[in-house]
Amino acid sequence: MKTYPAISPETVSPTHLDRLMRVSEGGLTPLGILPTVLAPCPVPVPIAPKAQVVGTQKLLASLEEVFERFSITDGQTLSFHHHYRNGDRLMNDVLLMAQRMGLRDLTIAPSSIFPVHADLASLVRDGTITHIVTDYMRGPVADAVTAGGLRGSCLLQSHGGRARAIESGQLRIDVAFIAAPLASEAGDATGRGGPMACGPLGYPAVDAAFAAHTVVVSDKVTQGALSPVDIPGHHVDAILQMDRPGLTEGIQSGATVPSLTDSAREIGALVAACIEAAGFLKPGMSLQSGAGGYSLGAVASIGARMKETGVQGSFMSGGITGSHVRMLEAGLFAEIKDVQCFDLEAVRSSIENGNHHMMTASEYASPLQDKAVVNDLDIMLLGAVEVDARFNVNVVLGGNGRVLGGPGGHPDTAAGAKLRVVTTELTGGGYAKLVPEVQSVSTPGSDVDLIVTDQGIAVNPMRPDLRVTLLAAGLPVRPFADLCDAAAAQATKAPQRSTGAPRVWIEARDGRILDFV
Repeated sequence: MKTYPAISPETVSPTHLDRLMRVSEGGLTPLGILPTVLAPCPVPVPIAPKAQVVGTQKLLASLEEVFERFSITDGQTLSFHHHYRNGDRLMNDVLLMAQRMGLRDLTIAPSSIFPVHADLASLVRDGTITHIVTDYMRGPVADAVTAGGLRGSCLLQSHGGRARAIESGQLRIDVAFIAAPLASEAGDATGRGGPMACGPLGYPAVDAAFAAHTVVVSDKVTQGALSPVDIPGHHVDAILQMDRPGLTEGIQSGATVPSLTDSAREIGALVAACIEAAGFLKPGMSLQSGAGGYSLGAVASIGARMKETGVQGSFMSGGITGSHVRMLEAGLFAEIKDVQCFDLEAVRSSIENGNHHMMTASEYASPLQDKAVVNDLDIMLLGAVEVDARFNVNVVLGGNGRVLGGPGGHPDTAAGAKLRVVTTELTGGGYAKLVPEVQSVSTPGSDVDLIVTDQGIAVNPMRPDLRVTLLAAGLPVRPFADLCDAAAAQATKAPQRSTGAPRVWIEARDGRILDFV
């Protein structure tokens, strides 16, 4: 298992360090499960998955029966997943049921929250939901939280950090609700089948293994055996048939849509040139590109260069799109390791291609896993809301003061990969995206090597070797300060800085508090 140093002035600015210190001294820690701010947390120890569920009638008739069977009551922790993304319906149905039953003080632990969950904003305000632990949130629920509507705490984790918290017992789930397009009466479930197929169920596989109770809610329930199986029946306590617990048209949305603009193509070409110049365009190369229009848009440029040079890579990982599928099917990569599909072309591939494999969130990114896939990555491509002079990345707070997302896999892949590339334009929505100091830190700058923009490339001062290499290749390397000044000159809006008490805590992947909003 990797070890991580305490937060230090080399990672964040003195101003940022000071405000974290003041919060720490004030004793403000969420949920009572978080370690102190500036010291490494005690090394978590994985716990054993729950015992096999046997000898029960798993097929239930209604959500009311689920609540009764598992004695869901005040103060419990319920988890959900986001493979349907903005097409999810199950979390709304379950929590509105909880509200009708008069339940209070629930902790919800969904892997992500989207605008489709707008109905839950009222549950935040009325006390049905008291605490939120998630990897990503945007939309009305995020707005309700940042407006002060949440009575308890909101914690943003990374995908790997969430898996770590669950498998170490730090985050204990009373009931995990898993939306699945296809399940069997024995409890097996898959995302790779049925009319509402969403792709491999990599995130809730961890929930199912460690939750006190696991409920699969499926569009279609069969009597026969399933193949492939994403969630094994021995971890499932109950099956409930429900028409369309998720809508596939919501899978591709927002940050999972590759950008196809002229500037995106320029950024993609520069990314491919940087990878080649740095010596990573080579046989056996591995690649991750996560959410973010420019990072996803760069995949095609990398594929084109691989085809020109006759290079075949080993694997692509993370959230998978049609661009990844086309590279797989063209023979440019030998394998896809998929934790989540970002579009329906990826869903199709996960069903049809034998070398398109599922990985769980733990196998993908947990810092408790020595062989986590992120630790085998050569190249990481990700986006940013803001990047600062210390190369810290903000993917949480927009210039308009709204929470726009969350850490997701950003800090996990940045910690593990050999070449860490952030792609962005200089401005977005009128706000500068290259700034002297980010509003909040999602990924520390010590884990970022390059910032690639359509106006040039900034190299982290911690990588002077890389700067020399890129300059020798004739690439447009510029001082960060120059790009920052250009961004400020193009910006038409000043960011709305958050003030007051912390509303949202941002956790480092190993469990320390990294920042807050």
